[in-house]
Amino acid sequence: MEELKRREFLKQACKLTGCLIIMPLATSCKVNNNPLSIPLSKPSDWNPIDFNRKRGNAGAIPTSYLKDINGPDGEKKHIGKHLPYIPEIDIDIPKGFIPIMWGDPSKGYIPHPNAPADKTKNYEGHWYNWIWIRKARERWAESCQSTYSGWPQIMTGDTAGYMVSGGGDITDKKGVNTIYIAALPEGIKKGDTLRIWAHCLTHGEYVDFIRV
Repeated sequence: MEELKRREFLKQACKLTGCLIIMPLATSCKVNNNPLSIPLSKPSDWNPIDFNRKRGNAGAIPTSYLKDINGPDGEKKHIGKHLPYIPEIDIDIPKGFIPIMWGDPSKGYIPHPNAPADKTKNYEGHWYNWIWIRKARERWAESCQSTYSGWPQIMTGDTAGYMVSGGGDITDKKGVNTIYIAALPEGIKKGDTLRIWAHCLTHGEYVDFIRV
C-alpha cells in the first residue's frame, strides 16, 4: 500500500512540474576506451574536474564552451560551477526527492546562475533541463530522471521542481539561489553514494558523485 501511494505521489508530482521519472531503467555504460563513458560507481581516483574536462572535450560540452573549461579559470568558474552538491537548507523536502545546487562555494566554485528563455531574442535560457540519479554501484541499479521544462517557475509543497535557498525571489542574484528538487530511486538511504549525471541547457553534460 505504501509503495502504491509513493508511486501515485511521484506521478502527480511529475504532472505538476514537468518532472519525468522513469523507473526502472538502466542507462549507464561501463568505463572503457570511449571517452564519453560514465562510471557506474565512484572510482578510487575520482577527479570530477579532470573527468568532466576530458569528457567535455570528447563531445559532452559544446565546442563554444571548450575554451572556457580548458582555460586558466576552467576549474573554479566553469567546470566546478556545474558540479552538484547537497546544500544545507532549512526546507522540508518531500520524501523520495533530494535538493541539488551547482557550484559548491565551500570548494571555491562559482555558483551556477539560471536564466529564463527569451523568445524575442531567440534565447533558449540557462538551467539544467534534466538530471539522472542512480545509486553508485557496479551492478544494476534503478535510475530516476527528472526533467525541467523551464525556469523560474516555483514549485512548493509536495511537488518536485524548484525551491529557493534562503527564501526570497528565485530570480535575485541571477538565480544562483535556485534549488533543484530531483527524484531519487527507491531504497536510497543516508550514507549512500549517488551518481549525478545532468545537462545544463547552455553548457552541456556533467557527472559527479555525492553522498547523501
